[in-house]
Amino acid sequence: MARQYKRVYDLTIIPTDGESRVIKDLRVNFEITKSVLSFPNLCKLIIYNPNEDTLSVLQKKFTKITINAGYEGDVRLLFKGEVRNVFQSKGGTDRVVTIYAGDGERDWQNATFNKTFTENVTISSAIEEVLKSFKEVTTGVINGLPQVADKLRGQTLSGSSKDILDGFADEYGFDWNIQDGEVIITPVESPLEGDEAVLVNSATGMIGSPTITEVGADVTTLLNPRMLPNKAFKIESVNADIQLGNLFFRNVKRTSAEGTYKIQEVTFKGDSREGEWTSAVKGRLING
Repeated sequence: MARQYKRVYDLTIIPTDGESRVIKDLRVNFEITKSVLSFPNLCKLIIYNPNEDTLSVLQKKFTKITINAGYEGDVRLLFKGEVRNVFQSKGGTDRVVTIYAGDGERDWQNATFNKTFTENVTISSAIEEVLKSFKEVTTGVINGLPQVADKLRGQTLSGSSKDILDGFADEYGFDWNIQDGEVIITPVESPLEGDEAVLVNSATGMIGSPTITEVGADVTTLLNPRMLPNKAFKIESVNADIQLGNLFFRNVKRTSAEGTYKIQEVTFKGDSREGEWTSAVKGRLING
């Protein structure tokens, strides 16, 4: 693992036409929330003292941004999405520009599906057909499509694509979500296949102690761009806080947070100059 020293970021602003702009030296502040829910990942980004050209590009409709961040030697993609709103303000002598962006939001809001299946079609094939209705996001890793004998025949699927997928996900036990412009599907209780679990302990940047929850554990670390939804992480810590309600009347089976988890949600908070540079992670226990 790279030494956790020296905050590094780069912000790329990508208009629908014209040249992209890369910002590395201005002060930026961000809060990015990503999860396994089908709701779009969100980013609030603050840029201090951008020039007029940068501000003009940000205010163009459908401009996209990507944010890479981490520590020197381990900088990776944290967010990729489309600018939705931009506001200007003053902070002392600074011009402060606040940007709100979403990942895959237009497809999530607008994609629709309408098809009648006259022949026998497997549930997995029907889901794949619905995924094709997204116009901007692409299909990424698909690990959790249901392998069942159920088939559709003489049935019409019609409505919002996200609502149809939500229905299948609830019935057949998988998570579907949009991550950096790609649809990812995994079983509810399983992480992405083939990825090595990210190790979390005091030596790798864990802050304080993990917290045991009803479904797993929450933990905060120094900003780690490898901690992403659907992936696995492994906690090594004897100490833990507990967030399980009234402990006088609970039969608590876990008194340690040690174990392997699937990341349900991560919130990256960072300021390139001072303050937070962290990852707050919510995990679901996957090793019993």
